[in-house]
Amino acid sequence: MAVESKAVALTDRIDALGAALRAAGVSQEQSSTLLAAAAAATMHALTLDALLEDAAPRPGLRPAAVAALEPDETRVRLAA
Repeated sequence: MAVESKAVALTDRIDALGAALRAAGVSQEQSSTLLAAAAAATMHALTLDALLEDAAPRPGLRPAAVAALEPDETRVRLAA
């Protein structure tokens, strides 16, 4: 799922949370705190998702971590 569509889905959920809080009679101060935390968590999740999407390996390119795990072909002469 693209980051943009995830953002829309998560925004809809935050709106639904706000409506549920109002319907439950939660104070405006508590609602504001909860909605601010939900919005911040959403932004962090979307940022992480976008970063991971950008870091996805592209066909034909090897990530540096994979190359680093391959055996080193350097020969070391040991003392007898």
